[in-house]
Amino acid sequence: MKNRFNTRISLKGILIIFILATVLTGADLSAQTYSEGSSYFGRNNYIEYMCGGLPLIISVPHGGNLTPSEIPDRTCGTTVTDSYTMELSLELRDEIYDITGRYPHVIINHLKRIKLDANRDLYEATCGDAEAAIAWEEYHKFIDSAKFYVTDTYNKGLFIDLHGQSSHGERIELGYMLTGEDLRQSDATLNTPAYENKSSIRNLVTDNVNNFSFSGLLRGDYALGTMLEDEAYTTIPSLENEYPVDAYFSGGYNTERHGSKDGGTIDAIQMECNRQIRFDESDRLAFAGDLAGILLAYLKKHYFPNIEDFYDNGTGIEYPENTGTRFFPNPAYERIVVETEKPVEMKIYSLAGQLVFSSSVNSGRVVHLKGLNKGFYLVVFSEKGIVTSKEKLIINQDN
Repeated sequence: MKNRFNTRISLKGILIIFILATVLTGADLSAQTYSEGSSYFGRNNYIEYMCGGLPLIISVPHGGNLTPSEIPDRTCGTTVTDSYTMELSLELRDEIYDITGRYPHVIINHLKRIKLDANRDLYEATCGDAEAAIAWEEYHKFIDSAKFYVTDTYNKGLFIDLHGQSSHGERIELGYMLTGEDLRQSDATLNTPAYENKSSIRNLVTDNVNNFSFSGLLRGDYALGTMLEDEAYTTIPSLENEYPVDAYFSGGYNTERHGSKDGGTIDAIQMECNRQIRFDESDRLAFAGDLAGILLAYLKKHYFPNIEDFYDNGTGIEYPENTGTRFFPNPAYERIVVETEKPVEMKIYSLAGQLVFSSSVNSGRVVHLKGLNKGFYLVVFSEKGIVTSKEKLIINQDN
């Protein structure tokens, strides 16, 4: 029995060496030059990289539907497809572009999960098949290329590994490489190196612009889960649902490999989306629109306070230094709130130059956006006819 066991281990080791050798003889994707808005494919179009220009990377490991005969069905691991996650990623990409004029980076595995699981280590991902191993390597090289672009351009950024779940009810689960038991700890316990250092957002803990604690980033007022809850999407963890009381997806291979747990400045979050916001097209489109605004607001809150400077709306407008008058939120949905040290005149223009709002405003004034379409607007504040500040307003939905 002992000799048979050792033989199996040796054969598996030889097989891994063989498929690694096969992979290493493939094309060097890292040597390519990528252009924002263009798609790039690996061998036989199994893996697609849609190059972006924002500090946001989205990967879809389980949403593909290709079943080529050259790759045998996997006989190890899980083979269930995360239906409609690929469609969700493309709709999310379009929504982000509509808001910013820029694309996120998107990496898609077009192979059905029974052929390749791109969210597992090499052997479990491929069950030892050399052709599948090439696709697996291309998938992660494309992610590495996106991470290189983001760190080279912005120094830091966010990686979202997009999944679907149907076994835990109609809720979104966010995975940070912390178990359900970890999340049941007190805030004081979570805010210790033992928990911070095992997280896929380890870099964000030490480098977030508002100095939020680790527990605050997980389930505070401005945690990603809380921002989703604010838009009526039940999410764990969040301020409303601090920890799971049952089974929970805490993050997988991609979150650990491509997050900042072991170094680097790209943070990773696994997002498990429930059936309702994936399977029904109208619900999925609505969620894609909401999620686009939430992710951009999350980047603004924790990473880049001036993230609008990265946008490209083609207006060529120059914005003078703000003199103490501002509004929030931005991007906005149905309303904005004005903050000002003294009464000012406020006007909102469409990009075509049409005046759509004009009023004298005081601090705390709520301006309703009813009747305004999704898109870019210019907000102008003035005192006695003299313009004091201009700022872009982004509306995320038709009102």
